[in-house]
Parts: sequence; C-alpha cells; structure tokens
Amino acid sequence: MKIKTLSIFTALLLGVSSSAYAVHEPRDESAGEAPEYTIQCPDGAASASACKVDKGTYKGWLTFKVVCQVCHGGGGMGSTFAPDLQTRFNDGGVDFPRFVYVLHHGYTGEVGAMPNWSKNPRVMKNIDNLYRYLKARADGKLPLGRPQRM
Repeated sequence: MKIKTLSIFTALLLGVSSSAYAVHEPRDESAGEAPEYTIQCPDGAASASACKVDKGTYKGWLTFKVVCQVCHGGGGMGSTFAPDLQTRFNDGGVDFPRFVYVLHHGYTGEVGAMPNWSKNPRVMKNIDNLYRYLKARADGKLPLGRPQRM
C-alpha cells in the first residue's frame, strides 16, 4: 500500500487551506478507480423511496444504515460527534483513495475518532458500495431515505 502524506506544517507553509488539506492526508494510492453508481430518480424526488439504484449502491445504503449511521447520522449528514460526509466529499477533498485509507486505518478528528474498520468483514467487503452510496448523496443525486433496487 503506497501512502502519501503532507504534514500540517508543510501544508501551512504551502498555503493549503484546511478544506483542501484532506486531499494531502494519508491515502491508499493502490485503491484503484472510484466506483460509479447508477440511480434513476424522478425530477424533484424528495425521498429515496421514489428512486431506483444499482445493486452496489443499495448494498452501500444498507451497510451505511447498519454500521455508519449511528455516528454519521441519516444519509451521512453528520452528528454532534461525526462529520457530515457530504461536505467532506464535496469540500473536504475526500476522494476514493482517501476514503479507503480512512476505513482501513481510522481517523482522529477535532471532535471524535472513527475506528479502524479493517477487521469488520461487512465494511471491508462493501468499501466500493459504501463509496457509491455516499458519493451519490454528496453529488445530490440521491435524496435521504431507503432507495429501491433496480
């Protein structure tokens, strides 16, 4: 696993903003291409129940609901001790290599800490699916709620 790092001191010297800093934190460069999702939602859908998603995105929703939602809130919208993952994906620089690294190694933030999930088979076999679901939410393509499978 090849990992890139940039110290906070170096980031400050280079003028890297805190939101862009996440891109330079440790990453799993061997993660490969980011998985893609397929979603069919009627225009203006207010709930994911009106949407159909591919099998992987559905499994990502299910895994998130069972494992991640307790801390990150419904749909990854954050809580008092875990961040809004939509913001992290859009403004925080979290891409697929960073996402994979954090799931394998955990993360300690300003408020709390996310555990290392490398020994949890449900999470490890669904990394791509979790990313699909969270990316669809972050892209604004999938409303909050339980989607239907295609």
